[in-house]
Amino acid sequence: MTEIPRAEQERLMRAERRLGRLIIALIPVGIMVSGWHWGWAMAVAFGLGGILAYLNYRWIVAVVDVLVGAQRAKVPRKIYAKLFLPIALLAVLLYVIFSRAWLPGVGVLAGLLVLAAATLLELSYEIILGLRE
Repeated sequence: MTEIPRAEQERLMRAERRLGRLIIALIPVGIMVSGWHWGWAMAVAFGLGGILAYLNYRWIVAVVDVLVGAQRAKVPRKIYAKLFLPIALLAVLLYVIFSRAWLPGVGVLAGLLVLAAATLLELSYEIILGLRE
């Protein structure tokens, strides 16, 4: 197995931190836009979805860090829980939202897509950086 050069590791760590900050920055923007256009319930739903997206991102980063660090060692059981907990939490939350109609499900799903939007922004940034080099 080949080792990733140190400079590339640092670049990837910077991209990881930027992605987390992008998610955090996009959530209030989405809350304001959805609240302005569709009301407070949609803003709350978007915020909830955005928070879940950020938690999911942090859990994924934690799991990947442990798995990469434990390439040859035994993986702790709690890592498996961290891997599947976000999926279970999301399933329960979506069930409650759609069955009880407390919050608009579309808003929660839009908030969850903050992770995808931040990833696309980071990807665009990386492409621009690559073209400049």
